[in-house]
Amino acid sequence: YTLERGAHSYWLKKCQETGVQGREDGIVNLLHYDDAASACLAALKVGPTVNSKRTFLISDGNPTTRKGICESALKCAAYSQYEMPRFLGPEDGLKGKIYDGSKSDDALQWKPKYDSFDSFMTSC
Repeated sequence: YTLERGAHSYWLKKCQETGVQGREDGIVNLLHYDDAASACLAALKVGPTVNSKRTFLISDGNPTTRKGICESALKCAAYSQYEMPRFLGPEDGLKGKIYDGSKSDDALQWKPKYDSFDSFMTSC
């Protein structure tokens, strides 16, 4: 995500009338574009003794929900004129997964600049 790009922008700008597909409590793991780039650079920096034939799971470490994404974005002046969209997912639908990328963070000696989507949106 960035301030202008990501699920928050699409849901708040484009889904006001149609609603958001998925449960409001559906889990989403996020990562800012700059953090994704810095994680890639960190993988190159540690070199092949660490990164050869490995897959790294990268996120900010603070999963949120679809509704939480919208609530956080609405705190930002750029989105304050929008309203919370409706969420259309069934309550018995898939909720998503929370994943732990701390092993990847440790292996790459990396930490995200933005520790959560909420902290990013409240600082905009």
